[in-house]
Amino acid sequence: MIYTIENKYLKVAVDTAGAQLYSIFSKQTETEYLWQGDPAYWSGRAYNLFPLIGRMYKNTYYYRQEPFYPRIHGLARYYAYTLEARTATRLVFLLTDNEETRKEYPFRFEFRVEFELKDNALATKYTVKNTDDKELICAMGGHPGFNVPFDGGAFEEYYLEFSEKTAVKRQLLSDSDKFMANQAEPYELQDGVKLPLRHDLFDHDAIILTNTSRRVSIKSANTKRYITLDFTDYKHVGFWHACKTDAPYVCIEPWSALPATDGQIDVLETKADMTRVAAGDTAQKQFVIEIHE
Repeated sequence: MIYTIENKYLKVAVDTAGAQLYSIFSKQTETEYLWQGDPAYWSGRAYNLFPLIGRMYKNTYYYRQEPFYPRIHGLARYYAYTLEARTATRLVFLLTDNEETRKEYPFRFEFRVEFELKDNALATKYTVKNTDDKELICAMGGHPGFNVPFDGGAFEEYYLEFSEKTAVKRQLLSDSDKFMANQAEPYELQDGVKLPLRHDLFDHDAIILTNTSRRVSIKSANTKRYITLDFTDYKHVGFWHACKTDAPYVCIEPWSALPATDGQIDVLETKADMTRVAAGDTAQKQFVIEIHE
């Protein structure tokens, strides 16, 4: 079921299937900014990632020496959520563990996805409550796709721009293009902040960066409009569209942790960058999408 919230700037729709963003529509310019899931390229729109990011090597990880077999990007995107709260500008969706989720993720939990509009910004907040009697270990992330171009021109006339210069590093992928190579290298940006868009940037899957300013925009020199994503709570960010295509969108993916390293089956207790939540406690992460017109 689709639910909507709106203010004088934006109208936002969310699907209870996966609590996935369905639309970010500007009422000022009558522009749809969210990728609309054309299956010719990618049928998704804005997956919510929990409790894992990306693929696990051999689709397997271990917890307490027992193997589990998760799906890509975790389980959150595959289930229907309950609408828990709603106002004119806020929606809260809830997913709780069940017999099926515990087959691939052996914890009891409440996972909330909250969307809130404030002026020209949409905040997406994830809240994990550990309802188990043991420490919960998880990762969280977003996967929103944005139409490019969104105000005319060609895809190649747009670029990604970070808010300030930092010593950006790229997390390298293995030859399989699906797993991490467990190696990072400096990544040079134009003028220290810009990444011009080209379709072939994504021929070998996502560009995954760390040590960024954690605020990035999609811009073009030919329009004053731009989209900004603030991901202060996240260590990593990925950029992606369907490989070896002319797909007219870009995903900006804030990640709290990374996928598996090639050739290495992860042990959940020792996996790097995971969020740890004590029994009865909660953890939150948020990113914010801003539409500037």
